Amino acid sequence: MSRTPTNLRVPPKPRTRTHVGVRLAVGALAFGVSTLVAGAQAVPELRRRADSLASTGRDDKGASAAFLQLGLALENVEDLRPALAAYARGHELAERARDTLGLADIEHRVGLLYWRSNQYDSALVHLEVAKRLRLAINDQRGLSAEHNSIGASYYQLGVYEPALEAFLESLTLRRAAGDSAGVARTLTNIGKTYHDWRQFNRARDVLKMAVTASRHSDSPAAAGYALNSLALLEIDQRQFDEARRLIQESVDAYGRPGALPQRADTLDAWSLNAMARALLLVREGRPADALPVLDSVLRVGADRGSVRGQARTLAIQAEAHAAMGHRDVARRLYVESLRLARSVVQRVMALDALQHLASLEEEAGNSAQALRYLREYQALGDTIFDQSAAQRIASMEAREETQRAREANAALLSMQAAQQAVITRQRLVVTLGSLILLLVVALLAVLARFNRRDRARLTVLSDTNAELERTNRELAVALKEVRTLSGLIPICANCKNIRDDQGYWASVESYLAQHSGATFSHSICETCGPQLYGPMWKDGQDGTRDPNA
Repeated sequence: MSRTPTNLRVPPKPRTRTHVGVRLAVGALAFGVSTLVAGAQAVPELRRRADSLASTGRDDKGASAAFLQLGLALENVEDLRPALAAYARGHELAERARDTLGLADIEHRVGLLYWRSNQYDSALVHLEVAKRLRLAINDQRGLSAEHNSIGASYYQLGVYEPALEAFLESLTLRRAAGDSAGVARTLTNIGKTYHDWRQFNRARDVLKMAVTASRHSDSPAAAGYALNSLALLEIDQRQFDEARRLIQESVDAYGRPGALPQRADTLDAWSLNAMARALLLVREGRPADALPVLDSVLRVGADRGSVRGQARTLAIQAEAHAAMGHRDVARRLYVESLRLARSVVQRVMALDALQHLASLEEEAGNSAQALRYLREYQALGDTIFDQSAAQRIASMEAREETQRAREANAALLSMQAAQQAVITRQRLVVTLGSLILLLVVALLAVLARFNRRDRARLTVLSDTNAELERTNRELAVALKEVRTLSGLIPICANCKNIRDDQGYWASVESYLAQHSGATFSHSICETCGPQLYGPMWKDGQDGTRDPNA
C-alpha cells in the first residue's frame, strides 16, 4: 500500500490550541486499540474451533461458518491476508456442503475485503458472484446489500451510471423489506453520487431523505453517515453554519453506545467527520486551524493503508496551504493527491486535483503546464460527466420515481381496499344492528300489547272479583237473615198449635215468627170463608162487601 510521501517540505505551522478534531482522534484511536486487543485475543480460539470442525469432516457447513467468523475477526484486527485465507478455506467447505447461503456470505466478505484494499475491479467480481448466488435462493435482504456494495464499488471507480443503477435496485429491495437503516445508507450513497455529479439540489434533496430515514431507524451509524455526507454538501454550497451543526450531529450519532462495534468502523467515522471539520475550517478562512486535524487524519489513513483517504486528505491540505499563500507546497500536495487518486482509480478526486493544479500553474505563469492540466481535466471530465450518461441517469431516476409512484399507488389502492372492507363491515354491522333494533322494537311492541291486554284482563278480573265479593257479602247478609226450619215439629191435630223445645204450646204464627224472619198477615181462604160468613162471604166475593172489613 502507498504511504504518505516523506519528501514534502511543509513550512512550520503556527502553534495553536489543541483542536477538537485532535481530541476526537485520541478518543477514536483509544477505542480502536481496545477493540483491536479484544479482537486479537479472540482470534486463536476462533481458529482452533474452525480447524477442529474442519478436521472431523462431519459438519462442513458449520466449519465453513466458523472460518467465516475467523475471517471477520482477522479483518477487524487489520490482518487482511490471513482473513482472505480463512475465507478461501470457508469457501471450499461451503462448496462441499452445497451451502449456497454460506457461499454467498463468503463471496460478499471477500468482495468487501478487496474493496477495503482499493481493488474495486476484484471486489466487483466477487460481489457479482454473491449477487447471483442470492438470486438463486431468493435472499432478498442479502441481495439488497450486494446491490449496494456493487454500487459503492462503481462509485469509487467514478463510473456513476452503473453505480446509480445498483443503488436504485438496492433502494427498491430495502424499501420493500422495511429496512429503514439500509434505506438511509443507500439514499446517502445516491446523494453522494449526485454530489460528485455536481447536481447539488438533487443531492441535497436525497441526502435530506436519507437523514429522515436514518432517524426512523435504530442505526446510529446510518444517521452519522447521512449527516456527514449532507454536511460536506453544505460546505461546498458555503452554508457553513448548517454544515457545522450537521457535523456535530454526525459526531453525536457515531458516539452513541453500540453505534460502531468494529475498530475499522470507528476510525472511518472519526476520519469522515475530522476531514469535514478541517474542510469547513479551510473554507471559513481558518486553514492554519485545519492543518493539525488533517495531519492526524493523514496518519490514520497511512497506518490503515487507505490510499483513497490519503488522497482526499492531501487535497484538503493542499487547499489549506493554497489559502495561506504556500503555492509551491500546495502544488506538490495536489500532485501527490493526483498520483494516489489515479492509483486507486478515484477519478473525481483526480479531476479535482487537475483543476486546482491548472489554476496554480496559471497563477505561477506556467501557461504550458496549466494547459496540459486543463486538457487532462477536460478529457477526464468528459468521461465522467458526458451528456448521454447524464440523460441515462436521469432516465433511471425517472424509472425509479415511476416505480415508487406505482408502489405508492398500489399501497394507496390496498389501503383504500382495506378501508372499503372496513366500511362494508361497518355497514353490515349497522344493518344487522338496525334489524336487531327493529326486532327488539317489534318484540317490545308485542310485549306492550300483550301487557295492555293483560292489564285489561286484570282490570276486568279485578272488577269481577269486586262484584263477586260484593255479591258474596250480600249473600252472607241474606244468609244471616234466612232461618231454616228442619226436623220433626210437634203440632196439635186439632188446633194446630205447635210445641216448642221447652214444652210450651204456641200458635203456628207465633212459632214461625219466632223461628224465622217471616211475619204474618191474616186473611181467609176460599174454603173457610163460606163456613164462617155464610151468605155474607158471597157478597164480599161479588165486590158488594169486603169480608175483611
